[in-house]
Amino acid sequence: MPFATPAFASPNNPHRILLVGAPPFAGALREMLAGADDIELVLVDAVQVLEQAASLRPGVLVRALGGREDSGDFIRACRAHPVLAALPLLVLAPHAQNAGRDAAFAAGASDYLADLPTRTELLARLRYHAQAGQALAERADALRRLEATQALLARAQAELDRIDGVDSLTGIPNRRRFDQVAQGEWQRARRNGQPLSLLVCDVDSFGYFNHRLGRDAGDLCLRRMAGVLTGQLKRPSDLAARYDGKQFAILLPDTGLDGAVQVAEGCRTALERLGLSHPLPERRIVTMSVGVASTLPSDEGMFEAVLARAGEAVLAAKSRGRNRVAAFRA
Repeated sequence: MPFATPAFASPNNPHRILLVGAPPFAGALREMLAGADDIELVLVDAVQVLEQAASLRPGVLVRALGGREDSGDFIRACRAHPVLAALPLLVLAPHAQNAGRDAAFAAGASDYLADLPTRTELLARLRYHAQAGQALAERADALRRLEATQALLARAQAELDRIDGVDSLTGIPNRRRFDQVAQGEWQRARRNGQPLSLLVCDVDSFGYFNHRLGRDAGDLCLRRMAGVLTGQLKRPSDLAARYDGKQFAILLPDTGLDGAVQVAEGCRTALERLGLSHPLPERRIVTMSVGVASTLPSDEGMFEAVLARAGEAVLAAKSRGRNRVAAFRA
């Protein structure tokens, strides 16, 4: 990751300039930069700068060439380095040919000096490159923080969406989430020509239960009911949700009427076996009535029709004595 240089250069926090190679230039450059309190010149070799870039914390690299030296390999190594990739790199090559200048820029040099400049020009170039590199590093750092913040917000939004789709009492999906999934499964079943079944599960005589035993007991009953229903689902695509008060709904993709009735009977008998005490004498234990509807979705049909048919089926189950399953085709 590129190193972010200090926000301001000062005698206590100067721009660090690394001079790489050609030691004869070091004395001349030190003399030219003497008195510039915002510039710190450090002499290093190529291996050192590549191996210790993070600890050296450079603001600008100056690659000084002597004779017929080539800077291309060093520049390319810097541009492939995680710390040095975006760092300003100035090549100082007195008496070099134009081909060397072109090769340096092709390799990724930021600037090129074929002659040793005046002190004023050198300071201006170094300060310009240091400030430009600093601005680029600060921008990269700001972008990294922005990306981190966006990732955090995305995770928070995903958690909010998850919570928003969960019933706070029972911990299973709520009606909003159920409706979203149901519409998606309806479209998928229609495309694939597969059946879709729906169960509506209604706690029998729950109003009396809640009135006699109190809300805490009623809430516990609904939580136990949710546990019973989810315990009967065998596939990841099956969905149980608290649909409305004491009513629960189960969506069974790729399931015909016979299979849905089997699931409904499994839910009914599981609650019956649980043996939760009911204060109504004729009930004795908590039971449920289940309405089942199944259909093969078509372009003309709507999921709401299946839902209405399942509602009719649960009313039929209650009218026949409760604690039973009634099934209709939609």
